[in-house]
Parts: sequence; structure tokens; C-alpha cells
Amino acid sequence: MKIVLIITDYGSFNNFLSDLAIRLKEDGHEVSVITSETRVINIQDKFDYLAAGIKFFYVDFPRGFNPFAHYRSSKKIQKILDSIVPNIVHIHFTTGIFTTLFAGRVKYRTLGTFHGLGFPVLSGLKKQVFGAVEKFCFGRLDKIYVLNEVDYKAVKALGYKNVEKYETLGLGCDLSVFNPDNFSETWKASLREELDIGVNDFVFAYTGRFVNFKGYDKVIRSFLKLYSKNSKVKLLLIGGNDPIHPTGLTENETILMNNCEGIIHIGFTKDVASYLSITDVFVFPSVKEGMPVCVIEALAMGVPVITADSRGCNEIVQNDYNGYVVDVTDDNWSGVYEKMEQLIINKDYINQFKSNIQQDRNDYDRNRYVICEKSRYEQYSSIEK
Repeated sequence: MKIVLIITDYGSFNNFLSDLAIRLKEDGHEVSVITSETRVINIQDKFDYLAAGIKFFYVDFPRGFNPFAHYRSSKKIQKILDSIVPNIVHIHFTTGIFTTLFAGRVKYRTLGTFHGLGFPVLSGLKKQVFGAVEKFCFGRLDKIYVLNEVDYKAVKALGYKNVEKYETLGLGCDLSVFNPDNFSETWKASLREELDIGVNDFVFAYTGRFVNFKGYDKVIRSFLKLYSKNSKVKLLLIGGNDPIHPTGLTENETILMNNCEGIIHIGFTKDVASYLSITDVFVFPSVKEGMPVCVIEALAMGVPVITADSRGCNEIVQNDYNGYVVDVTDDNWSGVYEKMEQLIINKDYINQFKSNIQQDRNDYDRNRYVICEKSRYEQYSSIEK
């Protein structure tokens, strides 16, 4: 079977879809990837894709609304598809789906996975714009996939019967990598020493792009307030800036962050599990997610999570069970601060959360997603377009 995976940038493919692509190749399928050479998630390759025989085709995916740019890229993508003649085309992310289908429906069975729709959670003009783009995409897909219940109900309410919600927790994560048992106490002590983290320091972590809708600004503000009262706290920032989206911090807050000795800048890395192994609490109050992989990775490592009461996040984290779910708005981050402070003071909560997390660990397995995806491809390959 010939399968084409389309995703907006190479970094996202490497981080999210590489396990699936490798498994499909191992099963004897022909796998091609259409993506841009951009690495929004800039980590080392997880596999040797060339040796595995995965074919790559590079196309720019415009991030703006220039119709001519989308049309040019769409025509290029569809020309590549015609050269492959695939059984299945599976596109990820709204931008990837919109660009691919801008010039028209493709000739091959086309599946689209939206990692977080805009129209169910936005308001005003943005809701209208995203709604128009997303409905445009819905009408040109054979199958619509979403990651969470909010998006599923919203698409169903529009009358689309070809929508399905993933039965797994999004794309999950690799439990062989995100496994706390991989890291000995000696190894963790060495890493803490390397990062100048004291034996009694309490460690928070944030993973992802440094953008305001992911709650980055709220994490920084909360931590700076904590640090002003208690220098025995540290914050690991794992990720980096996105040139398109603002951090949400003022110029003065950025200066304070850069000068704060308690904040440790890790950058983008494929060794996220290493840093989570020395993390006490993961903080990710994002208000715009589909099903956040970084939260799944933290839980797989046995780390309790403070997150926002928002779509996707509140389907993974249960309040007072494996972490805290708090209300946040652009101007309100007090709940994030309060829960961070509470867990520093009362570590018994952390131990109870860890016990609950351990019971659910298999739910976070990316292999569940890979198996389900392979089953979908086998199902749809037997249906004529």
C-alpha cells in the first residue's frame, strides 16, 4: 500500500509522525512524506529515515492568507501526489489540510487530522475566519479526524457525518523513552549538579513554543513571583520562540526572565525525558490545544501537571487526581501561581498524584495511536474513492 503523510514542517513530522512512518515501512508499505524543511520543533532526527526508505518531498506551507502562495503550494503538492498515485493521503494540521486542498479535492482517498480546531474556541472575527477555513477543509476531505470531544461535537453539530474522534489520547508518546525507570538517582543527581539545581530545590518545567496562547507568559509571571519569595525553586524552559506568535510578555518581564537565576533555558531538544526526570511539577496552562503531547509526556514520566481548564488539556488532566486544572484568561494567571505555590508547600499531594498517574500510564502509549492509525489505513485502502 502507498501511503502519503502530509504535515506542515519537518520538525513536527519528526516529533509526531515518525514512529508511525517507520512502523508502516516495517510492515512493507511505501511511505512518502510531503512537508516543508522548516523545523518549528528543532530536535535531532529520531530515526534514520533515508536508511528506512522513507521518501521526502519538500514544499513550502504558507502561514499567512496569501491565496496565490497557497495555490502554488497546493498545485505542487497535488502534482507530487499524481507522481506517487497513493492509496491513502493523510494530512495533519489545519494549515497542511487547507494548503493541500486549496486547488481542489485530490483524486485519492484523503484523511485529515485537525490537532485543534479554531472555530469552537475562538470568538469574533477570528472565529469567523477560522470557521470559514475549517469548513472549506471539511468539504474536501473523505474523513475528518479530531483529537478531543469539544471539536468532535462542534463538527457533528455542523452536520458532517464523516467526522471521528481518536479513541486514543491524541498521538500519545513513546513509553520506552518517557519512562522514569530509565534514569537512576545517581544520573539525576549528576544532571541537577550540571544545571546548578540544589538537592532541596523544587523544579518546575514548561515544554513547547514560547507563545502566549500556550500559557508561556502565565508560567513566567507565576514563577517570577514565586522566586521573589523563595529562591529554592527552579524553572526549566524546554523549547523556544515562534517568530510568528508573541510570547505575551512585556519588555520588562522579558528582561526580568532573562536575569532570573532560577530560570534555566534548555532550548529545543529530543532529550525532554531527561529533564522531566528531575522535574517535580509540569506547568502548561495552554488555552489552544487539541490534545497536548507535552502534557502526555510529562504524565508518562510520572510528573503531575498544572494546566488550563481548556479543550484537550482537561481531557488528560483530572483536577485533584493527576494534577490541577485551573481557570485562566489573558489577564488572570493567579490560579497557576496558587497551585504552583501549593505543591511546593504540600508535597503529599504530589505523591498522591504520582500514584494515580502510574495507574494510567498505559493510556499514554503512542503505540496505541500507531496501531489504530494502521487499522484505519487498512480499512480505507479497500474502499474505492
